[in-house]
Amino acid sequence: MRHFHCLLLLSWCTFVSVPFAAVQSAPFAEAKVIHTLPWNSDVVTSVALIGNDKVAAANKRGDILIWNLPAPGEKSPDPARRLVGHTRGVNRLIVTPNGKTLISVSNDHTVKYWDALKPDGDPGKIVLNDGIVRVGVSEKVAKLPDPPPPITANVVVQRPLRELIGHKDWIWGLAVSRDGKTLVTGDESKVVIVWDVQSGKEQARWKTKLWVRGLDISSDGKTVVTAENFPQLRVVEGDLGVRGWETLTGKLKFDVSKEVKAGISSIRFSDDGKHLAATRGNIENENIGGPVFLFDPNTGKKLNELKPAHQRGATDLAFHPDGKHLFTCGRDRVVKIWRLEGGSLVRDLGQTSKGPFGESFHAISITPDGKLLAVADGGGQVVIYTLENRK
Repeated sequence: MRHFHCLLLLSWCTFVSVPFAAVQSAPFAEAKVIHTLPWNSDVVTSVALIGNDKVAAANKRGDILIWNLPAPGEKSPDPARRLVGHTRGVNRLIVTPNGKTLISVSNDHTVKYWDALKPDGDPGKIVLNDGIVRVGVSEKVAKLPDPPPPITANVVVQRPLRELIGHKDWIWGLAVSRDGKTLVTGDESKVVIVWDVQSGKEQARWKTKLWVRGLDISSDGKTVVTAENFPQLRVVEGDLGVRGWETLTGKLKFDVSKEVKAGISSIRFSDDGKHLAATRGNIENENIGGPVFLFDPNTGKKLNELKPAHQRGATDLAFHPDGKHLFTCGRDRVVKIWRLEGGSLVRDLGQTSKGPFGESFHAISITPDGKLLAVADGGGQVVIYTLENRK
């Protein structure tokens, strides 16, 4: 833990003249980093792409920044907006299906709504790069590297549209239904709250068995699944859970906690309702493997364990809009791309960090058109990949 921080198969016929078809490379074969957006030495905890051309990210200080992303090949941008209102670390960001509202949850026990599109607010400035060089305690260096030069950016300072108060502990779980009408949140006091998105009123509330570290709501809106664990360095039976609940009653529908061997860090339904995926990796424990699981979305039964696993724990996941691929990230600073049919690994993005410790990739997000991937980097930056293949 850091403290300072093709084969090309061409077919043709000798009897009939047939033009060569355009040959496309394998899926995501040309994915690469196109922007690295610097911030500060605090861990970037969460990220959410807004439409196809904006990215929001949050950190442990409680700050949220929004960048307007340029066309590929253009210079990496400075942040355009700073969203101010949280007083402690932000744990998760999501965007409503209509793309108009950004929602955040925090250790300050609040849920906040933000205008995702309109940069209304007061002019302000933010200094990126705070001069702290992040070096792991296990790394042996003869001389610390020079800190990066500070960058002063002009931003619009934006305040929240609404604040929901109902939790009394750190909020980690956050999900919105595919129709945009229902919001679900979960906290470390084992409380799940179901909200009406538009009115902000509570629709249901229930207690889970353990601390909620992640959750999602099914594509039909009828089931909430929770990833639960108790944050011990040594996880024992009974200190973790994967459970499905009826959304409006909190009635337990399934409990498949025994299907996994350690705490689940992220869990999510695919938009088409055909898949339920989860990543394993306790936030407080770096010394476990990070496999990815596929469950039956109706019964919770484990269907597959994807290999090879992330080293030292997986942290987040996102389904690609094509409905065929799953993206995961982990403490090993790698994004893995999986083929949902068969569960095979397509490729890794990034390079596994050297040594026993390294800054984690904490969260990922994919644009609705499937062309960009954003990564929340624990090293204090946001990394943008293009997922397009050149034609």
